[in-house]
Amino acid sequence: MGIGGFIKESRRILKLATKPARGELWMSTKVSILAMFAVGLLSFVIQILMTLITSQWGVQS
Repeated sequence: MGIGGFIKESRRILKLATKPARGELWMSTKVSILAMFAVGLLSFVIQILMTLITSQWGVQS
């Protein structure tokens, strides 16, 4: 595909694109926030587990 074909396809896509409705935008925002919270919680749990596992390393009994 040359530059002309790329421009033609880009115009076609832009003509078909529409702005999201308010409800759709709000749903995307809620899903994004939930995903960020889940990833943060997962990394926190992993960090706590690794701290507990490695806290005894190097301790002489």
